Amino acid sequence: MARGLLQRESMRTFLVLVVVAGLGCLYLAQKKGEQEKPGVTPAVAVSKQIAATPRPVSEHNWMKRSLDRTNDVKRQVAEQRKADGAR
Repeated sequence: MARGLLQRESMRTFLVLVVVAGLGCLYLAQKKGEQEKPGVTPAVAVSKQIAATPRPVSEHNWMKRSLDRTNDVKRQVAEQRKADGAR
């Protein structure tokens, strides 16, 4: 009975190690595939940026956009007050 339990425990450990090793191999293969993609030369990248229309603002930059908008509004209010003679 004890011998059967020991074999089950060692088999479970072996299967866990095989699964972890397989996932590790898949991870390394994926990383190797990402590194082998051809790169763009800097001169080509600059010319593409100049020629392309501006990309839409990313939804992940919402904090930066809100701060930029706040600064724009502050600047507009200051200019308007200056033009109106207030303060």
